[in-house]
Amino acid sequence: MTYPPLFPQQPSPKRSRGPLLLVGGLVLLLIAIVVTGVVLVIKRSDDKPAATPAARTKPSDPTAVEFRRVLSAKAGTCPTPVPDGTACDAKGMRYTLGKVELDGSNVTEVKSGIQQGSTTGGWYVGLTLDEEGTKLFAQLTSSLSRETPPANQLAIVVRGQVVTAPTVQSAIAGGKIEISGGYTRDSAEQLVGEITG
Repeated sequence: MTYPPLFPQQPSPKRSRGPLLLVGGLVLLLIAIVVTGVVLVIKRSDDKPAATPAARTKPSDPTAVEFRRVLSAKAGTCPTPVPDGTACDAKGMRYTLGKVELDGSNVTEVKSGIQQGSTTGGWYVGLTLDEEGTKLFAQLTSSLSRETPPANQLAIVVRGQVVTAPTVQSAIAGGKIEISGGYTRDSAEQLVGEITG
C-alpha cells in the first residue's frame, strides 16, 4: 500500500537562462573585440616596413640640392650673410665652392634606408640620378679623383648648407649616391624632406 507523501512535491523552479546567455554573449563580444584589435595591430605593423621607408619623388625645387667642387675648406664660424660661392656645414666648416655642376633637376628619386652590412643600424639618404645626371656625375667624380685635397672633395649642398663633402678617390658611375654619416631614421627622413621640399 502506498501512502501519499506528507508534503506534496513542489515542482522545481525553472532557472532562467537569461543572465547566463547575457554573460556568455558579453564574453564572446569581448573576445571578438580583442581578436580584432590584435589583427589591426599586426596589419598596421605589416603596412609600414621598418628598414625601408617609401622613396619620395624628385625634388620639387631643382636648387634644393647641388653638387659642387670644393675649392677651399676652413674651420671657423660661418659669416652671416654667407657670401656667394660659400657654404658651411653643421660643424662650422666653411667651404668656398665652385659652380653648380649638377642639381636637383638630375635627381629622379630620393629615399632613406639602413646601410647594408651596418652593425650599428646607420641610416643613409640615397639619391638616384637620371641618365644625364649619371653621366655628369661620373665625369665630375673622375675629374675630382685626380686632384689633391681639398680640390678632390665634392660638396653636396642642401638648401644652402653643406651636408657632406667627401674626398673622391675614383669615378662613381651608376647614378646612385649615398649620403651617410651618423644619421638616425628621423634625421635621414628630415634630410629627404629638405631635398624633396
